[in-house]
Amino acid sequence: MPINSSLIGASLTASDSTALFALGTTVNATSGSSYQYCEVTSTLITGELVLILPTGTAKALTTAQLTGGAQGQAIGAAQAQINQSQFGWIATQGQNLYVLCTGTVTASASGGAAFSANSGRLENAAAVGVGATAFGIWVTTSASTATASVARATLTFPRSVQVTA
Repeated sequence: MPINSSLIGASLTASDSTALFALGTTVNATSGSSYQYCEVTSTLITGELVLILPTGTAKALTTAQLTGGAQGQAIGAAQAQINQSQFGWIATQGQNLYVLCTGTVTASASGGAAFSANSGRLENAAAVGVGATAFGIWVTTSASTATASVARATLTFPRSVQVTA
């Protein structure tokens, strides 16, 4: 399915070696999706989940980053590969978007998904520790492999919640 943007000249699945838009620029696209323009700090693959910092940079999300310092930062998913130090669009909301998973993540599971210790991936919530719960991500196609695989999901307002005792 082609993705169309509300911003002239924005190619939501391309990356660039120079910035074509101001970092943090947001656009609306098809299927109720929204994207934010970022510079990435490491190469991202399709579906990889990222933290979007207030500076407009994006870095692969790991459970180590789900601490007090990460609260309030935006979370998104790369919809195509973006190489390190390049610029591209990160999906922050929408339907039928790619998310990277590891292990078994079942579509529409009531147990939910969580952030795995592996960079930028989701896994079954029962498989991870406290403080790695993913909210605002609804997996719509199942994924079940030991290595990384891409599933489809709806992102409503992706965020993490750190539970403290």
